[in-house]
Amino acid sequence: MPDEQQQQHEEWERQPGEPAIWYRRFQRYLLLFPRRSVAAVYHEEHSELGEASNDVERRQKVPGLWYEIANRWRWEERAQAYDDAQFAEEEKEAQRVRRSGLALQHKRILALQTLVEGLIKETGEKDRVWLPDVKAIGTGPDAERVDLVQFNDGLYKEIREYITDIADEMGDRVKKKEVMHKGLSKMYVDLDENEDGCEP
Repeated sequence: MPDEQQQQHEEWERQPGEPAIWYRRFQRYLLLFPRRSVAAVYHEEHSELGEASNDVERRQKVPGLWYEIANRWRWEERAQAYDDAQFAEEEKEAQRVRRSGLALQHKRILALQTLVEGLIKETGEKDRVWLPDVKAIGTGPDAERVDLVQFNDGLYKEIREYITDIADEMGDRVKKKEVMHKGLSKMYVDLDENEDGCEP
């Protein structure tokens, strides 16, 4: 006896005795998700055959045989089984993604640590901490070139940001809560400088 998954899979496969032409039409029906209808399959097929008409009344007339065949071969139920299996597969994939790689907290922290360690190593190299720069004094042909060095504050800023990210991941940092005072009571605002509300 085939397992439940195999039975489910067979629902949208070609059934024993199902005519090939009607199975192809059922496959087209499946692809029309989320707005499936027998009429849509019929009109799509006849449009491809060059039988399309702008006449609304003609387009609405779908031969009854199409509905009989769709009922006989359980298009709606088979499509639902297909949708359920697709959803289950997508959910399984989503679970796999959530349980792997950078979706895992410790993997994110490890990646951030690796970045921080690499940047900290760069602070030991003088040419990464002090960057060459050039400044011109004056304008035109009399301008003088002055060679300078600038502190690489961007490097240290990156290190601080990555360390903050690690702390955020670990939940070690308490975010500041800003308390907004919408206004003080009139009795406090209008106090004279000699009136502090205390007894003399």
